[in-house]
Amino acid sequence: MILSNTTWGKAVLAAAVGLTMTTAPAAAETPQTDFEFDQRVRDALLRNPDIILEAFALLEAKEEAAKAVKDQELIAKVADELFEGLDPEKPILVEFQDYNCGYCRRAHPVVASLKETMPDLQLVLMETPVLGKESTFTAKAALALKALKGVDAYREFSDAMMSVQGKASAATTIRTLAELSHDPEEVTAAVQEGLGAEDLEKAKRLAAALGATGTPYFVGPGGIIRGAAPADRLQEITVKPEAEDPESN
Repeated sequence: MILSNTTWGKAVLAAAVGLTMTTAPAAAETPQTDFEFDQRVRDALLRNPDIILEAFALLEAKEEAAKAVKDQELIAKVADELFEGLDPEKPILVEFQDYNCGYCRRAHPVVASLKETMPDLQLVLMETPVLGKESTFTAKAALALKALKGVDAYREFSDAMMSVQGKASAATTIRTLAELSHDPEEVTAAVQEGLGAEDLEKAKRLAAALGATGTPYFVGPGGIIRGAAPADRLQEITVKPEAEDPESN
């Protein structure tokens, strides 16, 4: 049985037995064998199977809480650089993305819808090409375009590449640039000159500090979400959680 092979599984059994046996009539203590104790555990769990689920739910909640605390510690270490130039009074969402990541493409319309419902949302895209050279070229082109033409042009190109047919590659990047009325040769030359390289290095450094080894990876003042998530879950991390009032406990 899986539970007996884990420390926390044993804790669940102990908790379940304790809960189910508290209502047993008092009796004189007598020595009991391991077999007798195991039998009592089995009988108690058969009578109250829901207790195992409740105990597991409590343990999972405790683990999630501990994880949230660690995530806040990670964010605090890089908050100044990660949220640089942003208004701390408004919601913030940072997304580490790769144009060839299928999950990033699925998350893209979710993030777009969130931005529509939250006009004051400060969305920051971090180019994190983890899926090879083609992803790296597209990311470099996007950042070079940003340096040349500004944030609006960059966002338009990023949106287009997230919905491009097929893989993000040099060919689809150049075609998309042309379709958006940009000069592919100018952008390619800017890539070769290293324009936007600092932004790419910054994203790489922050990704490493935050443990973002895959994409998408969302970070906000309120926490970290590893992978795609629904809009309401993303919204939760866009603001820092309110400190709990110790007098309320």
